[in-house]
Amino acid sequence: MTLNEMIELVQQHHPDMGETEIQLLINRASDDFCAKTEILKDSFSLGADKDADSTVANKRYYTLPEEILIIREVYLNNVRIPRIIGKPIIDDTTTEEM
Repeated sequence: MTLNEMIELVQQHHPDMGETEIQLLINRASDDFCAKTEILKDSFSLGADKDADSTVANKRYYTLPEEILIIREVYLNNVRIPRIIGKPIIDDTTTEEM
């Protein structure tokens, strides 16, 4: 079904709705469906191999894009980092100013 067909179908039942509003709601429904079903899987790389200015020595925290909904695996130097359960054994001595 094309976008125009979906818009026409919605306008049959809601004739007062404009095309822009319908398109925004369809996109929102699509995003919600993809997030709930986890149908789309992608990867994200942060590191010197992608962008020389993206990582800094002794920096522990980085801001991730809003598009990232769930983190499944983390790799460092092609080694999978195990997921931590609970609190780390060693306290984090770095400070993050927000």
